[in-house]
Amino acid sequence: MFKRAATFASLGLGLLLSAGQAALAQGAATTAPAATAAPAATPISQATLQSYIDVVSINMCTLLKQNVAYPTVYQSAVSTIAAIVINDNGSMIQGINGSQPLSNDQVFNGTALDLAVDNANRCPSLIPPAELQRLQNYIKTNKPNS
Repeated sequence: MFKRAATFASLGLGLLLSAGQAALAQGAATTAPAATAAPAATPISQATLQSYIDVVSINMCTLLKQNVAYPTVYQSAVSTIAAIVINDNGSMIQGINGSQPLSNDQVFNGTALDLAVDNANRCPSLIPPAELQRLQNYIKTNKPNS
């Protein structure tokens, strides 16, 4: 799933995660305590990343059902997954960008898109209609070449 998001992120996904949200989310990832003599990071597998997205998406839907504001839930969910990929996996995802780490923006934007798509399929009635429309418009405008 993130493969598609990385393609979209390279096109400059900014509409799903605003600059302010990205700054707050990146703060969560960059303020983690530094490990002493940490071993080299291992890329996260596509399957594990998708499992995290699925779990966080279920939690998002549960919180939205409890009337927690969408921007709050979305920002927290994106930050959670991105922090894992950045801090635990050195911003590396198997099959994405060779053996090079992604930028924080690519990780956050790819995570934001994958999570938005997952939630649009999992609990669309709980997503604000304007957000669903923005997502649909973005995907239609930025279809990767087949």
